Amino acid sequence: MTTPPVQNDPNPNDPNPGRSSATLAAFSGQVQRRVGLETPSEAEILTRATLNELGKAISSGLAEDLTVSLPPELSAELRAQRHSDDQARAVSRAAFVDAVSGPVHSVDAEKVEHQVEQVLRLLGEWLPDDQVDRTLDQLPKELAALMR
Repeated sequence: MTTPPVQNDPNPNDPNPGRSSATLAAFSGQVQRRVGLETPSEAEILTRATLNELGKAISSGLAEDLTVSLPPELSAELRAQRHSDDQARAVSRAAFVDAVSGPVHSVDAEKVEHQVEQVLRLLGEWLPDDQVDRTLDQLPKELAALMR
């Protein structure tokens, strides 16, 4: 069960840990520790950027299913990327990592790839096994490898 977002938040998508739900803070905190980021804000930006790109790669039906297991703010990231009738789309590993690197302001592709891998692996730990399997099935093999 997820914690609802902070009520009356003027910008619920702002990466400000003080305004994040408890579940987003927990998820981002785990990302921060795994990747060695300095601030919770950096971890939240990385997490949101990764899930934003994941939302573009998976089908709208799967994105909707995944939202049940995620913090509400991250659920919104996934759902906002797809129209209701969209199917999964192929995206290369390099393109995925490159897209994430913009919001995290890094030009070191290896570093960003490692960070994305950690976010996706943590996501796999948070999701039920059947949802992980469905997600992996929809991703190109080289991208799915980051989640394993």
